[in-house]
Amino acid sequence: MGWTLHLLNARGRLSAIEHELRAALAEAEARLGEVVPAVALDVVIRALDHPMPPELRVTGASYGPGRMELGIDMTQGGAEGLRHELLKTVYHEFHHILRWDGPGYGETLGAALVSEGLAQVFVHEMMECPPEPWEVMPPGVDLRALCLRAHAEFDATGYDHEAWFFGADDPQDGAGYALGRMLVERVLATRPGATALGMAGEPAAGFREALLVLE
Repeated sequence: MGWTLHLLNARGRLSAIEHELRAALAEAEARLGEVVPAVALDVVIRALDHPMPPELRVTGASYGPGRMELGIDMTQGGAEGLRHELLKTVYHEFHHILRWDGPGYGETLGAALVSEGLAQVFVHEMMECPPEPWEVMPPGVDLRALCLRAHAEFDATGYDHEAWFFGADDPQDGAGYALGRMLVERVLATRPGATALGMAGEPAAGFREALLVLE
């Protein structure tokens, strides 16, 4: 059991920050080991091929059980501030890892909302940090209409993930992360003592009706 780090660094693109990468991953593994039993995990880190917005200096993905992928935008400087960004991303992706070992990330809109909402709330359980831009509901969103739409499409497998979580053509596009966090926080508010960590294995169906709390 434990984490295995794979640096994709044959051409030395990560060499200048390798010490910080290893230190931050070791810190995250140790901190997470205080709150959850050890998890066998491959962590792959690479330098990103294209510049990213400042809030995405470190990107992450967990496409299946036991593997986490991190990308570093090397155009945004060296070690300064890297630890903080790495920890936020690792904690988010680690919750996905826990969920993959339970019900999975999910193939429906509702499952994606719950998985992303739980992961981001978990970040704030693990460390103090302001909300990310994508956690804040975009201006102009009709929240009531968005919640009703998400409730109606909760079990949809053919939903447009890009539009719900990354799109920008419509004011409601890209609201998935903010809606997911709000949905999880609504459920947590009804369960004293509950945490995103403790709900890592909970099926998404139990969150659906919280979308109808429209006051």
